[in-house]
Amino acid sequence: MRKNPPSRKTKAAEPSRRQQLAALKRESDRELVELIRRRLAMPVEKRTNFLRVRLPLPHGGTCL
Repeated sequence: MRKNPPSRKTKAAEPSRRQQLAALKRESDRELVELIRRRLAMPVEKRTNFLRVRLPLPHGGTCL
């Protein structure tokens, strides 16, 4: 008697270049949104300190 032929394992189709690029863009966009959320969660002093310039006395304070 013959046994059933061994089953052929099908490989999962590899994503095309266009699909890979689309997935990479989605991931990049997701990371950018996450970065913006993290920065917005910070207090104003911490997230804008690179823009502020200290004014010398008598004016005092800071400006953008």
